[in-house]
Amino acid sequence: MRPFWRIALAATAIAASALAGAQEIKARFGTSLPDSHPQTLGARKFAERVEARTAGRIKIAVYSGGQLGSDLQMQAALQGGTQEFAAPSTATLAGLVKDFGVLGLPFSFASEREADAVLDGPFGRKLLGRLPERGLVGLAFWENGFRNVTNNKRPIERAEDLAGLKVRTMQNSLYIDMFSGLGANAVPMAVTELFTALESRAVDAQENPYTVVHAQKFYDVQKYLSTTGHAYDALALIASKKFWDRLSPADQQAVQAAAAEATAYERAASRALNAQLRAELARLGMQINDVAPEERARMRTRLQPVIAKYTTGAGEDTAREFFAAIEQARRP
Repeated sequence: MRPFWRIALAATAIAASALAGAQEIKARFGTSLPDSHPQTLGARKFAERVEARTAGRIKIAVYSGGQLGSDLQMQAALQGGTQEFAAPSTATLAGLVKDFGVLGLPFSFASEREADAVLDGPFGRKLLGRLPERGLVGLAFWENGFRNVTNNKRPIERAEDLAGLKVRTMQNSLYIDMFSGLGANAVPMAVTELFTALESRAVDAQENPYTVVHAQKFYDVQKYLSTTGHAYDALALIASKKFWDRLSPADQQAVQAAAAEATAYERAASRALNAQLRAELARLGMQINDVAPEERARMRTRLQPVIAKYTTGAGEDTAREFFAAIEQARRP
């Protein structure tokens, strides 16, 4: 028979182990956009579902509106292990993994359905699989939506109307070259700095989906909105690999399942808002014009050198797989 003290010691060790296993884990999720934007709505849904799936053991605090920095700063924080979650534009991730650059190629996706099929399929999973070597873990693709141009000078009806406009772009070389290729003066800056730049007329224009225009109240400092639809902007729900590797396999599974639930919610919220906000932005005083399909085709033709440059930059194999995935999505 084992001595009593050994039995008691073993029981204490088991209890301590169980307590450690049940220890609360705290994490931070940073977004660059306000509480009303689907990016932050999705972050809060993700936090809610993670807490529910882990019986309250993993608690995620959401910091919206750039409280933790710009997308680039938060991306670096995730790599360093000082922040746990973010959902930046895939255009930002292209600076780390060049393959992500193909997602922002101008006039590639024709609909959200196409984007879902490509991003949720083998091509999208392959892209997310490139992130761990950069200190990140890709959980899912979210949506910012199709980007349109707003400005204070004139309606954009033809490519020539962009000539000379100072257009704020994301801090991404593709977007800089895209607008330079259309004759504009591209000015890269973080979205958290943009309202002040528009208000002071440091820049004339910007390009974002309806949801961002509304959430950031750009209607207060911009007169014209033109439906260029020049690019589809996907977001990537990402985690710090340093944080991820500390989770148990069961917790990783729970977080991944919560990510799938939050993805469905975030996309639905984005599409519902984009559908209703056009009318709301017009009510708030913006003059909205639709760019004709033939003019969008002309813009794409003018951007062929840019498309060729970034097709090569992202890798010919990656670009070929990307366009093949789009073609597959278009088949009935």
